[in-house]
Amino acid sequence: MTDNNLSLLVTTDVFWPQRTGGISKSLLTEVEGFVEAGHEVVVVTRKIESDLPTHERRSGYELFRYNSPAKGRIHYQLYPLHSVYRLRSMVEKLHDRYDFDVGYVHNPFQAAGLSTADVEIPYANVFHAPTPREIELDLARGKYGWKAPFARLVNGLIERTEGRQLERADSIVVRSEFMGTKLFDRYNGIAPGKVERIPLCVDTDRFAFEKQPRSQRAEIGLPTDRPVVLTVRRLVARMGIEHLIESISSVREEHPDVLLAIGGKGYLRPDLESVVRSEGLEDNVEFLGFIPEDDLPQHYAAADLFVMPTENLEGFGLSTIESLSCGTPVVGTPIGANPEVIGGLDEALLCDDISAEALSRAIRRWLRRSPSAENRRRCREYVESNFAAETVVPQIEEHLRDLVVGTSTPPPTDPPSPT
Repeated sequence: MTDNNLSLLVTTDVFWPQRTGGISKSLLTEVEGFVEAGHEVVVVTRKIESDLPTHERRSGYELFRYNSPAKGRIHYQLYPLHSVYRLRSMVEKLHDRYDFDVGYVHNPFQAAGLSTADVEIPYANVFHAPTPREIELDLARGKYGWKAPFARLVNGLIERTEGRQLERADSIVVRSEFMGTKLFDRYNGIAPGKVERIPLCVDTDRFAFEKQPRSQRAEIGLPTDRPVVLTVRRLVARMGIEHLIESISSVREEHPDVLLAIGGKGYLRPDLESVVRSEGLEDNVEFLGFIPEDDLPQHYAAADLFVMPTENLEGFGLSTIESLSCGTPVVGTPIGANPEVIGGLDEALLCDDISAEALSRAIRRWLRRSPSAENRRRCREYVESNFAAETVVPQIEEHLRDLVVGTSTPPPTDPPSPT
């Protein structure tokens, strides 16, 4: 560490733009913040496509990819094992060149590679969610089909690896109080003193404030004369999209022309389309499919209301702060981190429970208010104060510096015995 600047090793399973949602997106914002603060940053990830370069020099930081089975190959599901061994080898070589001060790790198998490498680098392990629990939920909804027995077997390995690496880490970062609780519920060997809560952040320049949502709609094909309720989610288990669709049946009793626009893709889409047909909601629900990242800010800005209908395991909700940054209020179920992130702005935005009836009551309540510049400005100011990159990145920097200082300070020695 020189002049208070760090040599940072950042590891993540996949990175922007090969993966554009969730962890990759929030991590990109953090990496750009590290660079702007003057730190030397190296990102290490796996090569998810065989034709990707091993090394890229990006704007202010370096990106390295280690070899891994490409998606679509017969051995693709073995990529976690490749992460352990390939990352370990790559980090040992890169450390000779960059002399890393500290690591910032976002994947349990990469943590295993770093912890067994022949290097001495303190690191923070970011616990985004209990991966085994997400797999359990997907298994219950039939995601893996005939591969389910293999998925259960692999899930046991994932749980053992995740728990072991969390215990080995110098610190653990959680993104919400809820996820801290889940951490201790799942892994009881964790020392509470090494857990730090730091929220996700959003690029408030990219997710810009919009005072008049309907002015954005014609360009992206949304109606300018109807109330638009938006959700952007993976169409998978735990996301609550089925209840949200069902809620529109009673919402349209008060707002006959309401449109629920659903962005995202996933294995549950055929089931959800069946719900729309069975409820007779073809005129009130539209599946937008995958929304490209470049178009997301405009979709958030164009909505009267955004909904987070989560049924289970909402570790933070990046979409929540992206929507609020654009000025669009967010209604959410009282699940996971929603009470922290959404309720911190206004508890009236929280539903009573996860049911379609509770979602309908909250949506109708907020549509009655009609979009106002004052409400939208409150949403924006809340994000700027709590979740802007300029607010969150310095918290991460301070935590990583503390790790460096803590591991470089020699332990106190016993005073000499008097003679």
